[in-house]
Amino acid sequence: MSKKKVSVWKENIYMYVQFKRDWLLIATMVLTTIANGLVPAVTSILTGKVFDLLKDFADPNIPKDHNLYHQLVLRSMSLMALAACAFPLIWTSISTWMSFGEGQGFTVRYRMLNSYLDKSMEWYDKKENLSGDFTQLNRCVEELRASSAEASAITLQNISSMLSLIGVSFYYSWSLTLIILCGTPLLIILAFIFSRSIQKYAALENTESGLAADLLAWSMNSAQMIKLSCTQLKEIESFEELTLKCNDYFIKLSLYVAANISTLRFLSLAMFVQGFWFGNTEIRKGNLNISDVITCFSSCLMLGSTLNTTLGYLIFLQKGQVALRKIQSFLNDNKVEIDESALKQIDISKADISFRHVSFSYPSRPADDVLNDISIDFLSGKTTFIVGRSGSGKSTLSNLLLKLYDEYDGYISIGSTHIREIDQQVLIKNITVVEQRCTLFNDTLVNNILLGSQDEDKSSPVVQKKLKEAIKMACLESVIDSLSNGLDTILGTGGISLSGGQQQRVALARAYMRDTEVLILDEAVSALDIVHREQLMSNITKWRQGRTTIILTHELSQISIQDYLYVVEEGRIIESGFQGQLMYDPDSAFCRMNILQNVHDKYENNDRFSSVTLEDEMHSALDWVYKDDLITPITGENQILKNIDKYIIKDNFSIKEVDKVSVRSTDNSFTSDDSLPKDIEGKPKVMTLREVIKRMIRDARSKSILVFGLVCSIAAGVANPIFSWAFSYLLNGIVPTVDGPGSPSYLVKWSIIVLCVSGADAVSNFLKTFILGYCSEYWIMDLRNRAMEEIAQKKLEWFSREENKSPEIAALLMNDLRDLRSLVSQFLSVISTFLTVSLVGLIWAIATGWKLSLVCISMFPLIVIFSIIYGTVLKNYETTYKTKVANLENLEYEIITGVKTIKCLQLQNHFKKCYHKLKDEMGQIARKRAIVTGLGIAITTAIATTIQSILYYYGLKLVMDGEYSTRTMFQTFTLLLFTVMTCNSLISQIPDISRGQRAASWIYRIIEESEDTKEQTITDGRFDEIHCGEKVDKTQPLVSIHNLEFAYPTALDVNIYDNLSLDLNVGQTVAIVGESGSGKSTLVYLLTKLYQVADNCIDIDGTDVNEWDNETLRRQISVVEQKPVLFPGTVRENLIYGLYFSPLEIDIIDILKYVGVYDFIESLPEGLETSVDTSLISGGQAQRLCIARALLRKPKILILDECTSALDANSSKIINDIVAKGPPSLLTISITHNEQMMRSCNTVAVLKDGKICETGPFNKLFKPGNELYKVVANLE
Repeated sequence: MSKKKVSVWKENIYMYVQFKRDWLLIATMVLTTIANGLVPAVTSILTGKVFDLLKDFADPNIPKDHNLYHQLVLRSMSLMALAACAFPLIWTSISTWMSFGEGQGFTVRYRMLNSYLDKSMEWYDKKENLSGDFTQLNRCVEELRASSAEASAITLQNISSMLSLIGVSFYYSWSLTLIILCGTPLLIILAFIFSRSIQKYAALENTESGLAADLLAWSMNSAQMIKLSCTQLKEIESFEELTLKCNDYFIKLSLYVAANISTLRFLSLAMFVQGFWFGNTEIRKGNLNISDVITCFSSCLMLGSTLNTTLGYLIFLQKGQVALRKIQSFLNDNKVEIDESALKQIDISKADISFRHVSFSYPSRPADDVLNDISIDFLSGKTTFIVGRSGSGKSTLSNLLLKLYDEYDGYISIGSTHIREIDQQVLIKNITVVEQRCTLFNDTLVNNILLGSQDEDKSSPVVQKKLKEAIKMACLESVIDSLSNGLDTILGTGGISLSGGQQQRVALARAYMRDTEVLILDEAVSALDIVHREQLMSNITKWRQGRTTIILTHELSQISIQDYLYVVEEGRIIESGFQGQLMYDPDSAFCRMNILQNVHDKYENNDRFSSVTLEDEMHSALDWVYKDDLITPITGENQILKNIDKYIIKDNFSIKEVDKVSVRSTDNSFTSDDSLPKDIEGKPKVMTLREVIKRMIRDARSKSILVFGLVCSIAAGVANPIFSWAFSYLLNGIVPTVDGPGSPSYLVKWSIIVLCVSGADAVSNFLKTFILGYCSEYWIMDLRNRAMEEIAQKKLEWFSREENKSPEIAALLMNDLRDLRSLVSQFLSVISTFLTVSLVGLIWAIATGWKLSLVCISMFPLIVIFSIIYGTVLKNYETTYKTKVANLENLEYEIITGVKTIKCLQLQNHFKKCYHKLKDEMGQIARKRAIVTGLGIAITTAIATTIQSILYYYGLKLVMDGEYSTRTMFQTFTLLLFTVMTCNSLISQIPDISRGQRAASWIYRIIEESEDTKEQTITDGRFDEIHCGEKVDKTQPLVSIHNLEFAYPTALDVNIYDNLSLDLNVGQTVAIVGESGSGKSTLVYLLTKLYQVADNCIDIDGTDVNEWDNETLRRQISVVEQKPVLFPGTVRENLIYGLYFSPLEIDIIDILKYVGVYDFIESLPEGLETSVDTSLISGGQAQRLCIARALLRKPKILILDECTSALDANSSKIINDIVAKGPPSLLTISITHNEQMMRSCNTVAVLKDGKICETGPFNKLFKPGNELYKVVANLE
């Protein structure tokens, strides 16, 4: 493995430019930008020509005839002509640069997509902050795009302008130019010093933002677990710690940005004083005339302004460089160079597969050997079983066979060829793996199945025929018939989410469509009920007749007498042989395992519980529950909440199945057999700018500091016209005289005033930039924290809505709110400056020269009307653009979360096509956005230049007519031009304003949603514990359900229950049994108040469930889900997550021994302090840890939801024995399809058609004719 390093000189923000593809675009934008950069220099020359008329007017020897006025018209209108010529240049320049930036962004996104698809599973195993890094990388792409587009355009244009202005200034007076610019080296040195600190804190803020985004996404994906564990406050506090760090780094960044701007501004303004003195001296000596000095000053003044602007945009370029480094680090991380030409393309259809002395440990756990000197043969055309306990290393075999990991010892061959010599694509093309945790994608049901087809033409008769066969083989007909849109039903976001069993059936149908030479089933039917499991195994046997099939399982009943099997234990093969031989060898490990798991011998367990009385169970439970006074919650991990399917009765494959499927898209619910309805809402309406500012002022943490910042902004705004006024007086003394203007005392006085104003301007700009940045960052931090608090309080159904996808919300809070921050810190500054300049500057200008001022004011309606139109149009384009970006990023997130499935099914090209489709949609709106933005800026610049031209004409005409003195004209000119330039600056902020408006609208949509979206808060309900301080009355039901009817809020027309009634008493262990989709897991939602029911339907400990405080109730209930949920942390952190007391070490050890996982924990390198790798730990090991965590909470009610589906026979026996003897809880509810678990419970309740149709002991109900017998024995 090697990393390709990029030269520091090549690693720049333009390194992804594709010159061959974009040469015309690049040539156009460079030429137009350079040409546009020459406009200020030409403007300076034309301005000098206009004011040169004053010399002729003042010369008594030149007659004041009509020709002088004619020259005035020509010279002033030449500026208007220049504006007309510059208009297409500016429009083309801005639009092409934005298109160029989008091209860069698309190139980087596509490389990142390929990198995600190319990275090894080793990389994914080690990546703990995947979601946060994904969010941050997307922000980096945007910063790289912006830096290589708008920022680069303005920088190049300004460089062109500065060079041309320097050239003009040198042409008219090289000596005066050098004097004015002698402080430039100091400017550059200071800019470099400040830029290093700016880059440092920008990178630190990015890092913390990534961690915060990861935590937020985890909290949303694990919303159910967090609610059940009552750890909302813990997650909020963790998030606030990270946002506080982001806040700290941004404030430090703002400090250096403010210092940079203020010092550079002071030096650039102050240098004109020294230049003025030198110019005055040169005029006195006769070396320069007034026209030359004015032209030099005009050029250098624009040069200083342009330099300040450029240095400001250098910050964006620096951010782009920081973003590029993070992107490059990602692209170069785990980059593997493989000589594909040396790999072989072989036919594996008739080849045996052999493992010889293979040893392997996962890279994240190098000291833990998963496979230890293992040797196995898989004969071609035969079915081979691998059986063993959870965590024994079964699943690792398929990972190595597909070359998902390369670092192993030993020899793996297909035929006579080592797989190291075989192209991985050949292996993946010919081997299909169906895992226990299968992945379905956001697409239609039919497309999810057809993803397995390797036929290009999905609509061909052959493919359609095979599709029907796949549906029949996977027992999907009844599910499809129950869907209103059938095969065209959307799965995932915006559609439905299938239960675990249904997902496995879709995955099997997909495998049938692939129909590869080798099929590996890795616990592929574990989530199915007994009926479907047996039917599917029968169908698979028929389908795979004469084909190589490897089945990894702990369910021994799937193995027939003629099947060959290997028994794996702790990474070693301990025995092998035919099932018929091993079954009757009492000394064989397989025989012992089979005895443990013999679920078909119903006589063996008839008297199983004869020695366990209710009193014994009660004693065992109460000893533990009341060991101390504390009852504790434990949540544990990042789980995408699964959905609930609702079913309709349908006959298929001799199976009567209830399959109600309702529309709901969510990744956030129980792994269950019900599908929650989906409530789709539109995106929020974009808020007006007034609403945004109003909320910002209302929510500002320290209004006094904000007011002070606005005062400083106003002071900075006032400093502009004051500097113009003072400098106009200085300019008025450009001609040396003995007394009055031009005298030494006059020049000293106004030079000092100009320097003082420059200093005041620098100080006010520093305070303005820093304080507004400070206030905006605290506002953004508070918005992030408020949003997190609101999200934590949302109902479970809220997380299923299409607009509430976790990656999109994470991007909103940690990325898009930066645009809102810019809106406040920059727009407030500009608008306050504008209002100040408008009031102070215009009033002052009117007082100085009202005629010229009124001419300028008459142009303002044009500016206002254009601003409104431009802002409205651009706001719509910006909103649509950001939506398209979100769609593209959501697809990328789906790809990285399902990358293993994509690799194993060779779906890379499919998802690249999906990417290109979304990219094209985004590209279309991006081009329109670029055109509109460029047009708006071009029109703005043209309007400003036109107003300048009109003011020049009318101002000089007033002087020539004797109505104005030159001093009055200069004063009025400078005041009015600063006003116009400020308006121009305000309009240029419109794109940033539009992005900020969108971010504000989205974030306030979350914060200000109605109370109906939040969980109900009880203020006068029950807050004490179940049976707290009371003697347990075993005759009274602990849980009483009576006449329960329930429908999910988004599908009120579909009833899950029909007057369901059930009493559950203290000491009972109750198995809830029913066909798939009968509503078993929905009970978990209702008992834990994740969904509300009508009053007086469910009582817990004699109290209506609606009167229980949510946290009080949930702390006393532990839920173990079908799919174990663990978060990236240590084993100890997972076990004690959510506990509000510190358990004793001996208690933790006892619980681990109790569930049979202590030996595994002890074998880990650091024991309880070992970090949990959720992708590498086996399903059985993870499940036992979850059961241990649930028991460590000392729950009063324990709910097991298919918790043994992933466990091997020995582990299942341990859990079943715990249930049989009475777990440490007052009541245990087990939702199960497993017969052994049913037998372990002292009561079985059978759910059918929304009602409890029969209850009683297993042995009593398991008789022909009873519903339980039909479910278990498949005899309907």
